[in-house]
Amino acid sequence: MDRIGTVVEGASPQSFRFQADTDVTVPLHEYVVVDVDEYGVGTVQVLGEIVNVNAVDPLARPGMAGDRTYPRPAGYTLMEVEVLGYKKEGRLIRPKTAPRPNSPVYRAEDHLLKEFFKGEEDKIPIEVGNLVNRPKVPVRVHLQDLEFHLAILAMTRAGKSYLAGKIMEEILRNTNFPVIAIDFHGDYVMMDRMAEGNDVHGEFDVVVYYPPGAPRVPGVTAKQRTLNISPKQIPHRAFCQLLGPELGSLQRIELRNAIEKLSKKGDFGIEDLIDMFREKIENEKSTTKEKERLATILMRLEDLKEDIPLGREPFNVEELLRPKTLSVICLRGLRSRIQDTYVGMLVDLLFRHLVENSGDPAKAPPTFLFIEEAHRVASKGGSRYAVRAVSTAIREGAKFGLFITLISQRPRSIDPDILANVGNYAVLKIVNSQDQSMIESASESFSQRLVGDLPSLNRGEAVLVGPFTPLPVQIKVGARMTVHKGVTPRLRELDRVIGETLERARRERW
Repeated sequence: MDRIGTVVEGASPQSFRFQADTDVTVPLHEYVVVDVDEYGVGTVQVLGEIVNVNAVDPLARPGMAGDRTYPRPAGYTLMEVEVLGYKKEGRLIRPKTAPRPNSPVYRAEDHLLKEFFKGEEDKIPIEVGNLVNRPKVPVRVHLQDLEFHLAILAMTRAGKSYLAGKIMEEILRNTNFPVIAIDFHGDYVMMDRMAEGNDVHGEFDVVVYYPPGAPRVPGVTAKQRTLNISPKQIPHRAFCQLLGPELGSLQRIELRNAIEKLSKKGDFGIEDLIDMFREKIENEKSTTKEKERLATILMRLEDLKEDIPLGREPFNVEELLRPKTLSVICLRGLRSRIQDTYVGMLVDLLFRHLVENSGDPAKAPPTFLFIEEAHRVASKGGSRYAVRAVSTAIREGAKFGLFITLISQRPRSIDPDILANVGNYAVLKIVNSQDQSMIESASESFSQRLVGDLPSLNRGEAVLVGPFTPLPVQIKVGARMTVHKGVTPRLRELDRVIGETLERARRERW
């Protein structure tokens, strides 16, 4: 092993400091090992992570720095190390004994780190990246431990959706489970194609669903289907929300009675509701006030029909539960209240289906659900129906095989009660102090030291904490196999294309 320094005084079983050897450069977050005489066990090799680096020189204090009368530099580098533990029978054990002063410190070798981060096979480890300073050491997370759910958090353009897509494709490549992505921006609609060469990969199926009337994303080559949820499937609270600003009590009663009456006859669509309210208004027995009340509902229904022409045929939730299939629910281009309501309806329908068919892996397999824009649909100020649906699913879903991942750039806006039910965190760069405080208070595993690292993360780097990783770890997110659609337009390339088009048009004109 490569010796890099010596333990100095003040060590404890939880941490120690060491002085780096002369001419040795060791980066922050490097892993080191030191021998410890563990009580009742003997000598064990303990792994630690460098969490602070201090350059020290007593001759470089203010008033002395730059003085050339001293014969030689007196500087040295002092490293602070957090003790992680040692492996015993495949388990990570925290030592009860401190390293002795003057003990040699070594750089941890790749094969040792691979052993620590390889994961447990019975928990289905999937590779999400590599150690930030060790590109040859892959880091895996346990799918089984996503029963505690996951939050992927970062500031805008820091790589949230890229990491989410990486996890999705690893689940689909390594298991037969279905994955569902509620996609607000069209980030995941091209995941049927290879990042290199743009060919169809064929490793798993991709189906993109759009609500009726929603704009289609150009260039999509995956299967595309209409997500038609019948009014009969929509809870009354959600339907009222779809109609816009709060309806009055009497209007809600009228709407409920109309839906119940049509439900008894069978399946129905929004056209049937519109026809019913037209008939009510045209009824000579209705008073002027009643007609005004009914006219408001009718106008709202007609407006909703323009946005989403809800048909009679109900949606079969089992379509989203096909093995080894990514179902992308694309809500791009819809109004915010409609997007929020669709999230609530889908989560509600999915959760109820898994509960009703619990124990039948053919009808209710373990399902991985990714929800973008969690700060909107799971916030205190968001749609009450959507928040309630997400809250129920994240609190009770794991018991019925629903594993949820929330994705957000504003964790401070997520309902604390919802975030309290999340056990795993993958956090990329975050500089907002309120977001940092929310993460620290929501997660028992996210120490102040880890929170302090978040503003300095580079693009594509993430801190992983929680049961799904053997140790809290900083990683470089691995390269995706599939196309990532959520990429900022390259202005230089677009400017070149526009310039060529203008030049061609100029030549043709002359």
